Amino acid sequence: MLFKQTAMSEFKYACPVCGQHIQCDSMQAGKVMECPTCFQKITVPQASASEDQKYILTGTKVGERPVPKVLGGDLNPVRARKNSWWVASLILVLAVVAAGAGACFWGWKVFRPLHWESGDVGGVSVTGAFGQTNGVMTITGDGADIWNRADAFHYVYLAMKGDVTLTVRVTGIQNTDPWAKAGLMIRQSLAPDSAYAMALVTSGQGVAFQQRAAAGRMADSVMVIPNLRAPYWLRLTRKEGTFMVAASADGTDWTPTNTAAIAMNDPVYAGLAVTSHRSGVLCRATFDHLTVTGATVKTPAARDTSPAPSAATENGANWKLHPAAAARPDSPAAGRIHVQDLPGKHPYFESRALDTVPAWRRPGGGAAKF
Repeated sequence: MLFKQTAMSEFKYACPVCGQHIQCDSMQAGKVMECPTCFQKITVPQASASEDQKYILTGTKVGERPVPKVLGGDLNPVRARKNSWWVASLILVLAVVAAGAGACFWGWKVFRPLHWESGDVGGVSVTGAFGQTNGVMTITGDGADIWNRADAFHYVYLAMKGDVTLTVRVTGIQNTDPWAKAGLMIRQSLAPDSAYAMALVTSGQGVAFQQRAAAGRMADSVMVIPNLRAPYWLRLTRKEGTFMVAASADGTDWTPTNTAAIAMNDPVYAGLAVTSHRSGVLCRATFDHLTVTGATVKTPAARDTSPAPSAATENGANWKLHPAAAARPDSPAAGRIHVQDLPGKHPYFESRALDTVPAWRRPGGGAAKF
């Protein structure tokens, strides 16, 4: 016995609410179905009589149905699209507020002006100088060289600790000598023979990397790019005891050049160095686009290193007291002391035997008896 199977044709129709395409067969025409996307009840349309259906039919919405919400989100895509710009606007406003608050809170830490120290290192005949205007730093430095076992140059520096990265463009250097040098430096101390690492541009020899592995040792040098002159970009990084140097022509494409392991304790002194390579002659160098990454520390107060005056004249009379070199006795004082005038400061003397001789002040010079 043969059974004749009723032919059914499949077709697609669109949800009138969200536009979702739904596939069904002709037997479901006229029935009510639920859209799998927006959950709206829809009456399935009648299928096209043609087997070649070129157009997608649209169902008929059946009344209104509350659309469920999940975690505050509207599953109705129509309303979601209408409200999405409110959400985007809110996110944008919050982002701007957060950025402003972050800038106010962190700005003093990250973008605060750096307080540079400046001074000559080693034996120089002419005092160097440092100035900064509109992001351009100008340094003039004397000195025989940064080389051998001791250095002589002008240094602009920060006391820092931990990992440090310095980046700068050397825009120009005066040709006081082909080996006049200007660049980035990190050194252990301000002593002339200190350990250091330096990325530098010379006035006539090229870009180089120098180092002194320990105090008092001979310095080493590696020529990175011969015959190159400023302007050129330099980068010097200290990371966990390793020093890395990179160079760039445009400040965008960087070429790593050299690394060296140099043991340095915190704090280190990081900054810009200039030497004329000719003692008694100042060399002028300019820098811009200087950036510093790392933690700065306060430097200790400078000590008075000026020599004390001679203790006495030939005949042993007229003793002079130098406050920085004078030792305070533990026994009661007796006799006479002649004090020369000290401009701006008044000497202060006191007897250590306070119970017998009271303390006294004398605002001027002259002899005092106690």
